[in-house]
Amino acid sequence: MINFKLDKQSYVPFYRQLVDIILSGISAGTILPGERLPTIRDMAVKLEVNPNTVVKAYSQLQLLGFLDTQQGTGVFVRPQPPAQTEKSAENLRVLEELCRDFISRAHLQNLTIDEIVECLRSMQKQQPE
Repeated sequence: MINFKLDKQSYVPFYRQLVDIILSGISAGTILPGERLPTIRDMAVKLEVNPNTVVKAYSQLQLLGFLDTQQGTGVFVRPQPPAQTEKSAENLRVLEELCRDFISRAHLQNLTIDEIVECLRSMQKQQPE
């Protein structure tokens, strides 16, 4: 199980940090398909945040197709991430939101878009196909 920990000094909203942590865990395989996530109350207590923050993060991940909520049972990681065969309006909205968050965070570190693009291209070349 992944270690859920928020950066209290970050300008990134807590719900967005939680979304990023869960997505990173799913991507890295530390959160497995079918795995049950902590309840809203348990997660809120662990992270020392308002339960509405956890609800917002879980809801966003459910809308994106990464989580399933089963009434009375809990929140589970979907067996397969959503298919990305076609860019829907929702996908584009999420991409724009991620880019805005990313650029804001990079700006705080005095990074330019050109530096970011160069780094991303370098990382892409290093990825096995």
